[in-house]
Amino acid sequence: MMKLKHITMVILLGSSTIYFTACTHREAAFITGAAVGVVVASSYAYPHYYGHPYYYYDGRYYYGGRYRGGYYYYDGMRYGHGHYYHSGYRYYNGSKYRAEVGRHGHYESRRQYDRRHRHRHR
Repeated sequence: MMKLKHITMVILLGSSTIYFTACTHREAAFITGAAVGVVVASSYAYPHYYGHPYYYYDGRYYYGGRYRGGYYYYDGMRYGHGHYYHSGYRYYNGSKYRAEVGRHGHYESRRQYDRRHRHRHR
């Protein structure tokens, strides 16, 4: 019960702060989602969340979009030549494959990513 009160208070404070500032819709969604621990629409140059569905396209990792009919929809755009990962499988051009660590941008942990990309950080 106490945890629920804290979460409610954070949401109320966050939403009132957003209302009285000049945040964009995307910033407001990020702040509200971050307050409750939800993965919101975002993209990164390296894997940022592990254990969540994501789309890998042109060296970037996209979180928070949706995959349907062989296409990934993210922030009003439609992508069709990347790799979508969900529950240990990779979806590419409408086909389903078993996801392999280190191939097509797939890593199951930060440690695996760092081990494969050690030479880039030196």
